[in-house]
Amino acid sequence: MQPIKTVMMELTPVSDTAAMKISLLRPRGTLYWGGAGLDGGYLRPQVEAFRQAGLKHCFVGLTNTGTADYPGLTGTFIDAIRSGLVVRFQDDGEWTISSGMSAEAGQFNLIGYSYGSLLAAQTAWSYARNGHAIDHLVLIGSPIDGDFLANLKRHRLIRKVVVIDLQQYGDPIYAGMSEAALLASAPVLAKQFAAGKGEGHFYYAHVVKDSPQRWAALAKRVVGEGLK
Repeated sequence: MQPIKTVMMELTPVSDTAAMKISLLRPRGTLYWGGAGLDGGYLRPQVEAFRQAGLKHCFVGLTNTGTADYPGLTGTFIDAIRSGLVVRFQDDGEWTISSGMSAEAGQFNLIGYSYGSLLAAQTAWSYARNGHAIDHLVLIGSPIDGDFLANLKRHRLIRKVVVIDLQQYGDPIYAGMSEAALLASAPVLAKQFAAGKGEGHFYYAHVVKDSPQRWAALAKRVVGEGLK
């Protein structure tokens, strides 16, 4: 893994003390965050589909979920509420990655689906603000705020933002939607979630008969955007 930059600095005020060389490492690899809960049965198969499509250094993102403290549906609903009220808006705090880096990877890519798209966006924003380049930020079925999305697209260190809406499958959610539109979509989302048929917003999340084909098609599309 190559350093992003090297800093020469004095650690004491004594003039004849040698400076210490500190290397700040570049983040590398591809992380994929799934929807609310970050624990669905589609996560591992989707990551495997990404790998089969050419993203060899792809890993599951596991940070910032309510299921860490409240397993099951409770944690999932906490994530869903957070996505609608808090995480969809720009946050200038620190969002760091604790696992999933690969020194051998040639790019630093962040992919997220639904709630996970907001985690990917916040992470990209945090790393870019700290001087790290993000090769690709991919937002799938994302309820991200319009102003936040615009700022991500404008940041010079976020080289490409890819938005994949799922409206053709009946998803009421789309990137840049207003808070009012998101709240109005709640009954449709609840119905799609309860049905468990892989419809609308849950096209990739519910495991159904043709899910392997869906995951493979999504992976092919993402890789087609230049991720590797």
